[in-house]
Amino acid sequence: MRVIATLLALCLSPPVFAQAADDALARIKALRAQRPNDGLLAFYQAITHAGLGQKEAALAELGSLQGRRLGLIPVAHTGFDRLWADADFQALRRRLADEEARSAPAPVAFTVPDARLIPEGIAYDITSNRFFLSSVAQHKIVSVAPASGLARDFSSPSDELDAVLGLVVDAPRRRLCAVSTNAFEAGGDKQRRNRVACYALDSGRLLQRHAVNGANQLNDVTAAADGTLYATDSEAGSLYRLRPGDAGFALMGSVGALRSANGVAVAPDGRAVFVALSTGVARVDTASGEMQRLPQPDSVVSGGIDGLYWWRGSLLGIQNAINPGRVVRLRLAADGRSIEGLQVLQSHHHPAFDEPTTGTLVGDRFYVIANSLVSRLQPDGSLIDPATLRGPQVLRIDLQP
Repeated sequence: MRVIATLLALCLSPPVFAQAADDALARIKALRAQRPNDGLLAFYQAITHAGLGQKEAALAELGSLQGRRLGLIPVAHTGFDRLWADADFQALRRRLADEEARSAPAPVAFTVPDARLIPEGIAYDITSNRFFLSSVAQHKIVSVAPASGLARDFSSPSDELDAVLGLVVDAPRRRLCAVSTNAFEAGGDKQRRNRVACYALDSGRLLQRHAVNGANQLNDVTAAADGTLYATDSEAGSLYRLRPGDAGFALMGSVGALRSANGVAVAPDGRAVFVALSTGVARVDTASGEMQRLPQPDSVVSGGIDGLYWWRGSLLGIQNAINPGRVVRLRLAADGRSIEGLQVLQSHHHPAFDEPTTGTLVGDRFYVIANSLVSRLQPDGSLIDPATLRGPQVLRIDLQP
């Protein structure tokens, strides 16, 4: 699910909202003192000013981004709501969007007919040639035949899943693991449930359901080569780990150390885990637990990533909160401790993009959920404007080494 750390809950009362916004503004300004040319921080400051109704200050911050082509374009329902109908704001938004380079649209690999699926996670099993999609709205996992797009239920109602988000196929152990959470649904504020469910790929049998009792809102999950599972907690800003033989998931580091932790990827040697943050990407040393945000040039915007994946010494990321959606490649230094550059693999211009979320690698092809529509889902389980929903489309992006 898309997450921006500085976005403030709209349900807060005005005094609480104002205090939270002031606190966010103070944090942003402190970071800008350290990284004065970080365009993403200017973007987040614009969001905070917009939430406070400070139009001129918000437009000034957005205006400072013109000409930099950083891929920072305001998106509806991500903090700019109070300015969305303003003509000056929309004119500036169009200028920011129009100056971004346009990539050729990637082909649609397949479309799933069920428009009410509302998928968030995707994974692939090469042995059975099946994709798997997680349903936030229907609390289930489906398998999809890529040739036809035909979806069949993989999980069972008896599995008692909540909204299903991140998925990962652990091929050596022939299992599929999924994040299940009720954090953003009605009732989740009274009794929070955060679990990672693992299934036998070949039979669909539920193998284990791990409760992560200390988590606030699990989001994504990945598997290392040795079978270790890593899961992110976006609301608390934390990372959890389950090693083979462990009784349950354990917190790595401290709560809040990874603000708005979202997508997660592990290096092939298992020595480092990379976690998408609101302001960039962090590297977590799996031996020491040391966590560090990767330094990067001011020309790179790596924050606001949902799905995050390791590929050939680089990281692939899907951004969906700081622009209408784009897919990027982050080129890492040889030691994996800094970001050296960014390549846009698919720009926000793709006609199928409507809140892209996650992807899955199949060799040198990257399959991405183009239109998750997760923002259409309401806490009570209803969908906004259900008649206008479109069946989920999955893009195929051919990667070049």
